[in-house]
Amino acid sequence: MTSLSNNLVASKDRNPDRIALRCDDLEFTYAELHSAASRVATLLEQAGIEPGDRVGVMLPNTPAFAIAYYGIMYRGAVAVPMNPLLKAREVAFYLSNSGAKALFATPAFADEASAGADETGSQCWIVDDAGLMDLIADLPAQESPVERGPDDLAVILHTSGTTGKPKGAMLTHGNLGRNADVSVRTLVETGPDDVVMGCLPLFHVFGLTCGLNGAVLAGATLTLIPRFDPRKALEVIERDAVTVFEGVPTMY
Repeated sequence: MTSLSNNLVASKDRNPDRIALRCDDLEFTYAELHSAASRVATLLEQAGIEPGDRVGVMLPNTPAFAIAYYGIMYRGAVAVPMNPLLKAREVAFYLSNSGAKALFATPAFADEASAGADETGSQCWIVDDAGLMDLIADLPAQESPVERGPDDLAVILHTSGTTGKPKGAMLTHGNLGRNADVSVRTLVETGPDDVVMGCLPLFHVFGLTCGLNGAVLAGATLTLIPRFDPRKALEVIERDAVTVFEGVPTMY
């Protein structure tokens, strides 16, 4: 079994008390991240989301994104990461183009997300970090991840659409798993003692693969910034003793 959720299970089993996610004062250990993701999987099951169904994630770089994303992986569903700044017509396009049945969206852009979800008939959960934890607080954990193979779809990431409508790139568990493995073991050489700066958008492939998936695979800490700001980044680098910074040229 090659499901990306297995990387979370393995890191939880190795180091349950290690900090997996940090966003200022908010922290989740690997045990807590695993527990939250497995309860999101139960939420999805109760909402009628079956393995292979698509679920949108329209959240900023906060723990809620990682919890929702790995909950989708745990359920064996397909994540559709989306820019939180999308307008209603764009939300509707992303959801309809991917066939998404549900959407996790940030309260900061609730009106646009809800309008787009209503147009496509998708269920929409408006949540921030606290809201997501409240939503799943009384739910039981899904007992184990749904088994998915290397050729099973894991994520649909849309292109920028600069020459036309965005196209949904279909990425498998094997594809994303190998990408994270190469990033962790040969490109960055990330280990469990590393602290990775999570300032790249998690709805883009760089931040998702080398940031979130890579950190979880390595059992490292991912410290998140909801939106990149140079001064904030420098403060977090010093505060959290960041050892791995991943960015695009403009950030540097």
